[in-house]
Amino acid sequence: IASSARARQDAIVLRFGDDLPKTHPISVYASKFWMDTVERLTNKRVQFQWYPSAQLGKGRDVLALVQAGAIDVGSIGPSYTPDKLPLSAVAELPGMFNSSCAGSGAVWSLLRRGGILDQKEYAPLGLHVVFGLTNPPYEIQTVNRAVAAPADMKGLRLKTLGGASDEAALRLGAVPVQMAVSDLFLALQRGTVDGRFGAFTSVYANSTQDVLNHSTVGADIGSFVLTTYIGEARWKSLPPDVQDAMLQAGDETWKNFCKEADAENASQAQQLQEKNHWVLHT
Repeated sequence: IASSARARQDAIVLRFGDDLPKTHPISVYASKFWMDTVERLTNKRVQFQWYPSAQLGKGRDVLALVQAGAIDVGSIGPSYTPDKLPLSAVAELPGMFNSSCAGSGAVWSLLRRGGILDQKEYAPLGLHVVFGLTNPPYEIQTVNRAVAAPADMKGLRLKTLGGASDEAALRLGAVPVQMAVSDLFLALQRGTVDGRFGAFTSVYANSTQDVLNHSTVGADIGSFVLTTYIGEARWKSLPPDVQDAMLQAGDETWKNFCKEADAENASQAQQLQEKNHWVLHT
């Protein structure tokens, strides 16, 4: 009993904040996987208090909250703060890769300690990236108007991510609209937006399978980069073995996520077509 109480007393408890629901593929295959892996590698010496769905702040506020120490570990896309992290959205440009595994492996090599994005963007902001990944390439998914060619996007109001995806939408004549994932269903249902940029793998997680009806296949209109980081001061306070465990977990996390995401992306496209009667446009 005494040793158990001592273990609890010595535990390092970290607050993890993001803006995604617990059911989202990134939450299941990346965020929770990373936290579980860190706990396993440290024999639960490190433990987490998880605050998903923007409980501690909106997506655009996560970076500042980590810098201020209000959140120990923050997980968000750099496109939410393009003024702070303009280079990190490179993997959100159209046509950059053909799978989550290709994109995640490439972006992690740039984000990890010593990588060019670490040196140019995160280190100067006092942030230490513990894992990074990309979604599968994005499609254009709509309620009523099918997109079978670039010209079909003209005038459509589409949920985008900010940054590079906004630029892609504008150049094709669409109107980019930024909103939280939790607001997407009602926005589509009410006609506030006509569709979104997104991957098949997140449709069921966002509960939009019965409100969206059309999707491109092979548009590769960009993707979403997720970076998860800890404030440099908090990082330096951690023992070296804990730091090593976090980075090892980061390597395992992008590989776990991309394997699951690529598999689900293919299977859910088929399911949406067969079960939910989506019309797919190559």
